[in-house]
Amino acid sequence: MQTSCTALTVIFPKAKTLIALADQMDRSARSVKQNIVEGWKRNSTKEYYEFLGFSIGANAELEEDCMDIWKGIYPGLMGVKGVMGAVSEKGAMGERGATHSSHFTPSFPLASYSPSALSTTLPSFSAHTPFSSPSSPLSLSDIEKLPFYPLNPSLPPVVQLKLRCKELNFLISKLQKSLEDKMTAEHTLPAADRFKKSQIHQRKDKDWYEKTLADQGFARLANGRIVKKK
Repeated sequence: MQTSCTALTVIFPKAKTLIALADQMDRSARSVKQNIVEGWKRNSTKEYYEFLGFSIGANAELEEDCMDIWKGIYPGLMGVKGVMGAVSEKGAMGERGATHSSHFTPSFPLASYSPSALSTTLPSFSAHTPFSSPSSPLSLSDIEKLPFYPLNPSLPPVVQLKLRCKELNFLISKLQKSLEDKMTAEHTLPAADRFKKSQIHQRKDKDWYEKTLADQGFARLANGRIVKKK
């Protein structure tokens, strides 16, 4: 992903705002990898877990920058070849296949997964669904429905980078969850994370209870009383 990010930002016009944006995005991409590697080097599961959290945060910032570009927040990038435009057989990013791969391969330790396992979690949206054109651009909701695997090499480069971020978030979150389960079993999960986990469970229980009330024909009044719906 870091290579893909650099390949994108290196062609940004040399305007002050865009130079700062490029630096910010490159820093985020580096931080994603560095935090994973640093966490993996640590001796404790707790430290590894915490570094993965830092990595998820940096990855989220990069993904947000990609979407800000697509939303047109940076007018200087609108219409820039190799950023917003689609990559053709011999596009702005070079010969087909020379720069883009169909799938992001992590170069650092992450939880293993198989494409078949991923397919059960992804929306039923073809990787080769027609994408943006000057008359029919991809909306933000369209982009969110795009699968990150297999990655469509014909998508606009900034959209491809966003999907790589999405894939990496899936992988890191999966690994972090496995570490969380391990620490929970060993009673070593940090107090703040135990509290957060408890809050999530309480919220889910409350939502289930409220739904059950509604299904049974009851309603909760402002004062907390539960009455039969009329």
